[in-house]
Amino acid sequence: MVENSETKYIGFLQMTDNCLTCGEHFSAESFQFSLGDRRKGLSGIWQLVKCNNCGVISMVPMPTDEQLAAYYDAYSKDDGVDLTRRTGVHYPRLRKLFHQISGDVDPRDFMDVPVGARVLDYGCGQAGYLCDFHDQGVVISGAEIAGHLVDACRNNGLDVHKVDDFSYIPFEDGTFEIVYLMQVFEHLRDPRGFMQELARILKNDGVLYLILPNAASVWRKIFGKNWVTGWFVPFHLFYYDRPMLAKIAREQGFEVVESWSSTPESWFRLNLKAYLYPKENNLDWRQTWLDALPMRLIIMIFLRIFELPLHERDCLVMKFLRRK
Repeated sequence: MVENSETKYIGFLQMTDNCLTCGEHFSAESFQFSLGDRRKGLSGIWQLVKCNNCGVISMVPMPTDEQLAAYYDAYSKDDGVDLTRRTGVHYPRLRKLFHQISGDVDPRDFMDVPVGARVLDYGCGQAGYLCDFHDQGVVISGAEIAGHLVDACRNNGLDVHKVDDFSYIPFEDGTFEIVYLMQVFEHLRDPRGFMQELARILKNDGVLYLILPNAASVWRKIFGKNWVTGWFVPFHLFYYDRPMLAKIAREQGFEVVESWSSTPESWFRLNLKAYLYPKENNLDWRQTWLDALPMRLIIMIFLRIFELPLHERDCLVMKFLRRK
């Protein structure tokens, strides 16, 4: 299953760009490789470069706002918004048990929200988590770039703000005790600047949760170019591990409190599809025998057993405390 194309050297860089995570220049010998979109069917090839100084992999050159807008037009095939409360909302203990088996990472399972604390779900999307927290009486707000999602949430009584500028979070200084980003930070073009924004809107001793693909995952090494849940070009712009995230956060006064990783069965299944169907470029919508319930259960059991001794799994969760 191992693919070596991830590490295929394809020539010298012709650029003077700086790494946006550590600020160092990319050297002419910086390691680079190219990937296409396997999940949404976008045409094109995108170049990824590994910084020799900090080790972070990033897309080079960074897409413009106009390019990103065009990419996200293909992110979803429909604009429908479903705010229906799922079964897991009504049975939280069963949901948490199921997620322990499936490997799914869900902030409702591990976030401890003190009474009266104000919470932000940045990049709330369809607002599944936000709706549940709201129904529990948590004072929670959302931020989202898609206008139709913002309108739908507001029409359902949810406090969701429109993101018009990725360099600014639309809330006042020191507004929140808790902020979480579910699969969002890797999409952001200026990680250092955005971390500063997160520090700005959090109160002293506020808590930040980042949940994102883990560049140090063993599955990245096994699946290679077929690690589509992690690479996901051109939507994922950076690929982080624990030390790099800790360094970026520390620059803005954050301290790592806890970190762990898990591999969701759905992520592993998508990577396996990429390997088994190398010519398929619409994997997010491709239904196969792997999606049948018996196979999903087999994959869940395999993952939980295989990953017992592993420290670096696919989905990384990092909890930070904002110090004064």
